[in-house]
Amino acid sequence: MNASIRSAVLAALICGFGVAACSKSEPTAEQVAATLTESASASVAPVGDDPCAIVTKGEVRDAFPGAKSGKRDHSMDQYGMASCTWELPSNTLAAQIFKGTNTADEELRGRMLGFLDPLQPGLRAKIQYDAIAGLGDEAAAVAVKADQAQGVLADTAMLAIRRGERTVVLFTSTLVDGDIAASKKALEALGRNAAARL
Repeated sequence: MNASIRSAVLAALICGFGVAACSKSEPTAEQVAATLTESASASVAPVGDDPCAIVTKGEVRDAFPGAKSGKRDHSMDQYGMASCTWELPSNTLAAQIFKGTNTADEELRGRMLGFLDPLQPGLRAKIQYDAIAGLGDEAAAVAVKADQAQGVLADTAMLAIRRGERTVVLFTSTLVDGDIAASKKALEALGRNAAARL
């Protein structure tokens, strides 16, 4: 798929996840940190193209307490992306599996365009992207807090993992306890098993 078309479609889809939060709160940073001490499953089977099997309901609930079972989302099938969503108490977690040539970092940078004011192109260079060691061939994470004055249009946290020509992206539009670092850690915890199944 053409990378620029995919980035535009993804930006529109990601912005759609930026719905208002419910009255229930996300888990605290301490709750997420406690779940991160649990080890990843020793043996996991590859999932093929089933995005709802890339992480288990239990793994999602460890990172995001109160999550419901994953539901297959076919809205991106026509673009070669297999998608699944998990409803959280005040948010939605999504996973997308697809084949592509972008690096994990490039994938996240393209997706971030949907969250940044296009009239402030210098803002792109200020966003911090973290390389995550030990996940697939390569992995990267990004999280930002909405700041309209600075040009950040909405909260988001994303993790991209690439193995060979396959990529999985996990993303959510509400930060864990409003915290960027906790959000990255929660997605990284999910990513450990997702990478083994990719």
